[in-house]
This record gives sequence, structure tokens and C-alpha cells, in this order.
Amino acid sequence: MGKNSILQDRKTLKAASHATVRSHYFILLFCSLVMIFFGTEFEYAKGGLGDWGWVKEAVNGNFSFGEDGGNILSVGSVLEDIREGRLQEGSEKADELSSQIGQEDEENTAFGHTNGVLAIIVNAASSGQIYVKLAQTLRSILRSDSAVAILFVEASFLWYLVIYLFLKNTYSAAYRRLFLLSRVYPKISYHDILHITEVRRWLKACWVMFARMAYNALWCLTIVGGVIKYFSYFAVPYLVAENPDLEANEAITLSRKMMDGHKMELFRYMLSLWGWFLLSLVTLGISDLVYGVPYRMACYTEFYVRIRKEAIEKQIPGFERLNDVYLYEQADRILLYETYFDVVDEITLIHEDKVELTGFKKNLIEWFGIWPGSLENKEKYEELEGRKFAVARYKDCMLAQTYPQWLSPLWKNRELNRGAQFSFLRTYSVWSLILLFMTFAIAGWSWEVILHFIQEGELVNRGTLLGPWLPIYGSGGVLVLLLCSRFRKNPVKEFFASMTLCGVIEYFAGWFLEMRFHQRWWSYDGYFLNLHGRICAEGLLIFGIGCCLIVYLLAPMLDFQISKLKRPVVVGISLALLLLFSIDTVHSMVSPNMAAGAIEANEVAGETEAVP
Repeated sequence: MGKNSILQDRKTLKAASHATVRSHYFILLFCSLVMIFFGTEFEYAKGGLGDWGWVKEAVNGNFSFGEDGGNILSVGSVLEDIREGRLQEGSEKADELSSQIGQEDEENTAFGHTNGVLAIIVNAASSGQIYVKLAQTLRSILRSDSAVAILFVEASFLWYLVIYLFLKNTYSAAYRRLFLLSRVYPKISYHDILHITEVRRWLKACWVMFARMAYNALWCLTIVGGVIKYFSYFAVPYLVAENPDLEANEAITLSRKMMDGHKMELFRYMLSLWGWFLLSLVTLGISDLVYGVPYRMACYTEFYVRIRKEAIEKQIPGFERLNDVYLYEQADRILLYETYFDVVDEITLIHEDKVELTGFKKNLIEWFGIWPGSLENKEKYEELEGRKFAVARYKDCMLAQTYPQWLSPLWKNRELNRGAQFSFLRTYSVWSLILLFMTFAIAGWSWEVILHFIQEGELVNRGTLLGPWLPIYGSGGVLVLLLCSRFRKNPVKEFFASMTLCGVIEYFAGWFLEMRFHQRWWSYDGYFLNLHGRICAEGLLIFGIGCCLIVYLLAPMLDFQISKLKRPVVVGISLALLLLFSIDTVHSMVSPNMAAGAIEANEVAGETEAVP
């Protein structure tokens, strides 16, 4: 391979980089944003993220002592005062910050900080009061401001070190593995991103990346040496991504040998990307956030792939440790079928055992998870869906759609778990859904009554109805089971879909009650990130978590118990509860429950405001 061959072929490398980013844009962008936010790399792109204030300082341990930091009103200045032993001054600044936040809340109701658990957390962190209270508690024990200051300095350093060593620094390797995989495979899963942890080498990878950082820091003391070694150690994160079993000196030495004769090439290659740096400056970092950062990382990855190939061809010392072949090319189909023979066998058995579904029944089951009519074959269908889910990941590996983990040199378990249970994939009969609706409605009412009793010290019938049920909880739980059933195989999608659905239900339920009765049965005014007082971020997060508990735990467990009852008993109980609930609903449309404590706010200002 000629001396300038990589630079001469840079157009090909850049074209391949564009293709990589386009094929996996969203996951690469998301992981790049995480990296930028936590300051792992490309920190100059943070400008496009705006000012996240206390979040960034908390993540980074606020270990950077800015100029004149103690004189600027910020969380950083509060921490600076505590670390300098000026606890009283820090307390006063925290109180002033808290007062400013309260004043801003009056001007911006959507970002209110006055009510709710989330608001308390945001206020305490964004004003620095949480640190002041901690310092005051320590002073009451130690009886010394200087001892408290020393503890805070040490804690800040330790926190920064832990975050840097175990998360930020090692994330660089996991991030690069993602780009290596994106070059070769059409699909990327979270298993691929977490490969280093799944092969139980995270701590070893942390040590290697820490050693690289330490060597770089020491070489920076020589000025010129720091620049040279930056390029010498360029390959270390990629080596860890490929083989996290490498020792620290082994990885660093191998990187140096791979970069021999390529350091200036890499420097010139980086300069060839000057247009993206200029665009980042002009757009204040926005271009980096939407495309620039993942594209440049893809370019560096292509460069690394070329020098790795050359290292293997030249058989440089240590080249045999570059042993994850299928990180760079797809395996032969015959080898994949032999490796995943258990999966092939299971797929064949599933196909032979399949339950025939047609027409309306098929659509009802696949789209909404409702099992209509007779319960015959229901259990068999659910068992088959669980088996399909279990083999889906391995099927993609077998078809070369994603990285074949069983062919990884560090992967130990190469057996299909046939006994896995996935009860959350079950379907629900109409009668079961009615009982689940009533169960969730009663549970929601109980939760509201108990919560109000804890907060106000009085028992109150919450909600618009007279009976012990809140239909918003019942309808929310059942609608999540029905409308979000296609997301159950992906917990992240299920969480956000559930949160969105519950938010829509709660918002329009609140609007309807306000328009119909000119009263509010709940109000989130003053809560952080609320929308017209009808929904708020804290409530949506709780709904998202609660819905996931329903989908993955409570509903399957309750439906299993319901299935043990005789069909006439289930139908009878369902009809009786449904009749009582219907009577209560009709009555409450005319005369709703307006007892003291049930109403959160008096008549709404603006008698017939339209839904924004």
C-alpha cells in the first residue's frame, strides 16, 4: 500500500462515510448527541445544544473553576463558595437564585417550578440549595467550614473521575463500535451498543481508556509530544471497541505501530474536512448536531479501517489481536447457518406449529392484541409469539442483518434460550379488558384518595363520579394495552407511546370537563413543563412508567388470574361492574361529584376557551 494511498482515496472514504450516516442516521445522531452533551468528544459542538446549566455542571462535577466564578450568580458560584469555605455566602446566593426562579415562573407558566416533585428537584439543583443543605448537614457533624470545603473539593474530584473513567471515556469506544457495525450491517440493536458490557469487559476497557488519557496528559507536558501522541493513540478506542480484552500497554503499543507512517496522513485527512468546521462556526454548532459530528466520526472510522487492513497485511507485532473479523465483513451464509442451527430448527418448528388466523380476527389480534370469540388456541398462539420474539434477534444474526454475536471471539453463551417466557405478548379477551378497566380505575381512585390524604390529611372522594373509580386511569391502562400493543417488543417505544397517549387522554379529558362544567378536577399550574395546567412533565413520566408496569407486569399477571375463573363467572362480574359504572357515569354527567377536595380549581378563567 503506497504512502499516500489513503489520502488519494479520500473521496471514496468520504462517500462511504456519507452512506454509513444515511443508512443509520437516527441512531448515530442520537448517540452523537449523547456524546456531545456529556462532553466525551466534539465539545465545541455544545453551543448548538444551548445552555443546560445545572445539568451539565452536575454531570461534570463542576470541577472546572472558571475565572471569577465566585462572583457570578450561578450554581457554579454556589459550589465555588462552598469549596472555598464561604458557606454563608453560598447559602445567600442559592436563596437569591431560588427567588429569581420563582419570579421567572410567574412570567412563564409552562416552565413553572412551584409545584410537584420534579419542580422540587429542578429548583434544588438549579439554585444550588441541594448543595448548601448538604454542606450545612456536614458542618453540623464536622463543626468546621474548612473540613466541609475539603470534602466538597474531594467529592467534586471523585465524582468527575468516576463519570470520566467509567462513563465518558469508555463511551468513546462503544461509540466507535457503533460506527464500525454501521458500515457493514443493515440493522443495529442495543445489544451491539452494549457489547463491551455483555462480554463483561467494561472495567478492562475503562482501564485501557484511562491509560490512554494519562499517557496523553503526560506527553502534553512536552508540548510537541502531546500533539504527536494524540495521533499515535488515535486507534486505541477502535482497538478497545474491537477487542476489549486488550491490556492497556498492549492497546497503546499496537496503536503506535498501526499509526507509524500515518500520523501526518491523518492530520491532512482531518484538514480536508475544514468545510465542516467552518460550517459549524457559521451555524453556531447546529450543523454539527444535525449531521457534522456523525459524518466526521464516520470519516475517521473509514480511515481506521484502512490502517487496520494494512496492519494485518504487513503482520505488524500484535496484529493477531485484531481478531473480530465480522465487525468488518459479513460472515459466510453457510457458517452463519451452522452457527445458528438451533435458531433454524426453532424457526422450522414455529412454522409447523403456527396458528392460522384470517380476516378480521387476524387484524384485531395483530393490531390491538384483542382475542375475539372462543379462547381455543389462544394459549398456543401466545406461546408461539413468545418463541418468535425469542428467536427474532438471532434470526437477524443468522441472515447477516446484524452482527453475529455468537461468532465474537469473546462471546461465551452460544445456546438458544428456549425456556424464556414473554407473558407481555399475550392477547386479551373483551371480558378480561372490562375487568382490567375496572381494576385500573379502582386502583387509580385509591391512589388519588391516599395521595390526597397524605398531602391534606383528609379523606375525599376524588374524581367526577360517585363510585370508587376514576375512568381516566381505566381508559388509559386499557387503551395503552390496545393502541400500543405493536410496541410491546420494544420497551423504549412502548414507554414514549404510552406517555404520549396518556398525555393526549388527560389533556382532552381536562379540557372537556372544563368546557362542560367550568371546573377543574386537577390542575398542574406551577408544575415544571405543564401545558395549560392540564398535563405536565412529571405526570407524563409517571404515566409512562406506570403504563410499562401495566403492560409488562400487572396486566399479564391479572389476566392470568382472570383466565383461571370460569367463563360465566367472568362474564357475570364484568356485566355487573359495567352496569354500575354506566349508571354512575350517566348520573355524573348531570350531577358530577363537586365535594370539597375533589375540585382542584374554581371556575376557569375564560369561559369557553378553545383547545389550542
